[in-house]
Amino acid sequence: MKQLIYLIIICFIVFVNVNKAIANTIKNEILITNSFTGEKLISSKEFVQSVNRTCEDDDTCTLSKIKKSYYQQFHDLNNDEITISKLKNNIELKLKKEETQNEFLITIELISYKNNKKVDSLICYEYKNNPNDSLAVEKLYYLEDYNLWTLYFIYDLESTTTGSWIKYKINPETGKFGLDNK
Repeated sequence: MKQLIYLIIICFIVFVNVNKAIANTIKNEILITNSFTGEKLISSKEFVQSVNRTCEDDDTCTLSKIKKSYYQQFHDLNNDEITISKLKNNIELKLKKEETQNEFLITIELISYKNNKKVDSLICYEYKNNPNDSLAVEKLYYLEDYNLWTLYFIYDLESTTTGSWIKYKINPETGKFGLDNK
């Protein structure tokens, strides 16, 4: 009888720990996915246009609405692939930091996989800065389902402007990136 009670207790403890592990794994996947979807503001054409209108004076610059430091987030990454989204039809999206010896350059590649085979890739985040120059360039992105927006910001001593604003569509059948609009 004592052995049966011990067995029941052990089974209960194992069951609880397995459920906690599963819950933590799911929670971590959601956390990873949410923290690497990018900056939602750049999907808004109005926001993009407002940067060029308002960012000559830092006090009124629309760019201040971006609260997250993407440079810091990506600077601290290692060079492993990180799964950020699993879409229908066995399409998986991953981020990978490209190796570089230049501390003033960060490049993050968005890679699509279909049935665990690499299909397509593009640069979704980039930061370039030359300390001898007064100019820095940063490319931000935003990923939502099968849509991807990218936007370049050009920072100089006096102002911030935007460069190419591109929207991509991820083909739900193949996983390839295609231009949706520019």
